[in-house]
Amino acid sequence: MKTNVIMESVKDRELFGVIIHQNTKDSMLSLTDLQEAYTHARVLNGWKTKGEIQHIINGQENAERIYYVLFEQKLINCEYSQFMDMVKKNGMVKVLKEFGVYRTTGRGENKKSVCNPYIWVLVAMELNPMMYAKVVTWLTDTLILNRIEAGNFYKELSSALYKLPEKIDYPKLAETLNIKVFGKHELGIRNKGSKEELEKLYILEANIAFAINKGYLKTQNDVIKAISEY
Repeated sequence: MKTNVIMESVKDRELFGVIIHQNTKDSMLSLTDLQEAYTHARVLNGWKTKGEIQHIINGQENAERIYYVLFEQKLINCEYSQFMDMVKKNGMVKVLKEFGVYRTTGRGENKKSVCNPYIWVLVAMELNPMMYAKVVTWLTDTLILNRIEAGNFYKELSSALYKLPEKIDYPKLAETLNIKVFGKHELGIRNKGSKEELEKLYILEANIAFAINKGYLKTQNDVIKAISEY
């Protein structure tokens, strides 16, 4: 899996009719898509309260939550009081940009914002109780984690293959994996995989890497056969 692919799955990434995009390189999720999803849901369900993402992010009541979300991920190491002073002086969005967990691209109608997935979840769950329920379901399904794990284990598999004495045909290997897991091979198919398919993929990649590292699989043909017969 390429590290800069934007992930979207029509089946699993849709929220109130809007596809939520995520960048695999830094795992950031689209706040722009989230706002659009909320707007659609508000119209469809007649919600009276207008949810604004910027208001939630900049709200004083969420500042402490955001601090501990970042601290727990070891993305910041400053004291809570220092963090709050920075927010008071510069604003939450600017502070988050400085820590590399919030990014804005484009201008005008093309302006798009993304943020750390944990902050994205915090915002989404604050928008509306129905939105809260949808996000809780997403977290339970662990689609985000499954997709990232599949990419991480492919790196481990590639590292294990590098130890084999022959030159590896990586396109052929990727094709074999895709056919085994998804039933077909096409460009970008992993970025559209369901939760179950991604789980199967990263388990398969992990097991093959383990078998290579233990010396059970010694050639590319051994690896291809093991994948096909898995």
